[in-house]
Amino acid sequence: MKKSLPTLPLHNSLSLLPFINYYKNSGYNTNELFNEFKLTHYHIHSKSYIPTYLIYKIITDIANRMQVNNIGIKATVSDDYSHIHPNLTQCLNESESFFDFFFYVTTNQYLLGSHRNIWVEHKKDCFYICHQTSAFKDTLASSQGEYHRTIILLNVLRRFLGENWKPDSLYLSSSMTPPHSMVAMTNNGTIFTEHELGRIPIKMNIDSIAEKFTVGKITPTINTDSLDRLKVAINTFIEHEDLSLTFISEVFGSSKRNIQRILKDHGTSFQRVIQEQKNEHAIKLLSKDYSIIDIAQKLGYNDPSNFTRAFKTYTGISPSLFRQQKR
Repeated sequence: MKKSLPTLPLHNSLSLLPFINYYKNSGYNTNELFNEFKLTHYHIHSKSYIPTYLIYKIITDIANRMQVNNIGIKATVSDDYSHIHPNLTQCLNESESFFDFFFYVTTNQYLLGSHRNIWVEHKKDCFYICHQTSAFKDTLASSQGEYHRTIILLNVLRRFLGENWKPDSLYLSSSMTPPHSMVAMTNNGTIFTEHELGRIPIKMNIDSIAEKFTVGKITPTINTDSLDRLKVAINTFIEHEDLSLTFISEVFGSSKRNIQRILKDHGTSFQRVIQEQKNEHAIKLLSKDYSIIDIAQKLGYNDPSNFTRAFKTYTGISPSLFRQQKR
């Protein structure tokens, strides 16, 4: 019987390049390494997808051969994005803000592989670049991969926020004690480990978003990307206290009429999309330890009974019963 994709995670082969290049530039023979794992240079450079397990084995083997600790940090080269899918690199070069880039990434997650996710969240005047992997979290290579991924994301953010920009702190899912070189990448010298996912906080007043950034351009025609990007934006700000059409239009740098036209062309409305996104977000929150009242408040309901009614209309059952059935 075939296993589902999440149990057989894949990785873009280009993600090995930083480690292969570090190995090669340190004077080691890559042919010997490739032969051991029955790979060729073509496998690495062909933008193919290979098992994540094999990726991690190669990274671990390179670290052992070189007797190097924290290879995820040492193999990372600033402003080198050759290991990123060309579509992402092109978007990075063309983006006017980190919103443009990360919203593109969010709607094209398949370019990252089958098990990695990167998205944007917003809570209390702070944006978070979130990143997570669902494969082999307990391995040494996964921790090094998280270090590498975090540094790459920091480098991307500095392209838009200035070369001297630092987050106040970092959140990592790894249980390893981070090295000083990573701690020094924060303003407060603080890294929280064993977090449920990786997070990079960006303090930014929400009122400045419309003034400084536009989240891509939305066209008034039927465009699946436009609707997807709109949903991504709504999901990012789903817990914001003023999740209104005016607010979303300012984030996108687009008129309310233009957004309404796009929604109408897709046979939906702003309120309907908002309600759908809230219910989908509620489903995620119900898998955690939040109370029904807390979830209702997070989603902007003053009366929890209104949340229960809306959720039951969407799913056919109450939030409490939904939670019971999923456990």
